[in-house]
Amino acid sequence: MTRLKTGAILRLTACTLALAAPGAAMAEADFSGETVRIVYNAGPGGATGLFAQILAAHLGRHLPGKPEVIAESMPGGALLRGIQAVYHSEPDGLTLGWLAWGGATRVLDPEDLRVPFGEFGLAGGLGNTWVTHATTSASITTGADFAETDRIRYGGFTPGSSEIRTAASMDLLGIPMDFVGGFQGGAETLAAMQRGEVQLRNGTVSNWLTNVVPEMVDPGQSVGLFYWGRPQEDGTEAENPELGDLPTFYDYVVAARGQAPSGPAYDLVRYLSTAADGMTWIFVTPPETPTDITDAVARAYAEVMEDPAMVQAALNVLGSTPEVVLQDEAQRIMRVVETVSPEVRATMQDYIDQLSR
Repeated sequence: MTRLKTGAILRLTACTLALAAPGAAMAEADFSGETVRIVYNAGPGGATGLFAQILAAHLGRHLPGKPEVIAESMPGGALLRGIQAVYHSEPDGLTLGWLAWGGATRVLDPEDLRVPFGEFGLAGGLGNTWVTHATTSASITTGADFAETDRIRYGGFTPGSSEIRTAASMDLLGIPMDFVGGFQGGAETLAAMQRGEVQLRNGTVSNWLTNVVPEMVDPGQSVGLFYWGRPQEDGTEAENPELGDLPTFYDYVVAARGQAPSGPAYDLVRYLSTAADGMTWIFVTPPETPTDITDAVARAYAEVMEDPAMVQAALNVLGSTPEVVLQDEAQRIMRVVETVSPEVRATMQDYIDQLSR
């Protein structure tokens, strides 16, 4: 594997030693003449792969020394193959990870199988917002009508963050939910809804704007219900300007039930809306990478996500404005995951068990 040039490593080492001297200045990592690879843990065609590829196309001119940057697909192992590859890479700054991590629910893995995500060097990430919608029928023509439904059939994947949060949300609304799982992606659940096999689904903002609205909402086949906004300190959820008049889940519950959601189920909703949605993808360096290198990558990431060419490319790929997570916020979200309470973990496991029956 290619390493940072010996001179660059020596400059970093010398700088570290020089910190003890008064007035010493911190040198910056130098990637001149190198090739940096961004490993992503999915196939090349989905959101993870497409974003990694456009990140690779634009990141190099923002890294010190303007290196060549390439993207490398490493799918498999329920996302773990790519994660482990980055984890075990040399900490020289020449292997970075763009990873769909699933950290919010991986805290339930057996301890000996748990990925120590906190050991990565966090440079940033991207968040996502999920929108829930239902099929229209004689009794459901508006979002408000849905709150009075007797029972609902939800289409999803294997029990993960989207599925258990939906189940918790339906419990908070007092609506019994039947789970139809096993779908392989959002396109499959959308097709199942169009065939009448499921009545409730959710998808990302981009899926909502580019697929659901033109294919189902505009023709009157589906109605938007709510989206899970980022939890705020006052108990409410932040609004997403791209979603217009669609309410947050918090506001939907208040309007439908006359009181704010609360209790263990809503604690779980808030945790997942922070830890899963707040940082759906992480941008990392391998463990033990020098702080100078990780910080240089973090600065480059912050710059590239303000680069008009990159922003437009990301918008084209994602179908909505990228929900950028910079280094400080990424570290805060990681702490939320690492310090999740036993009560939230137990509630999360209860819902997984329910949906797995």
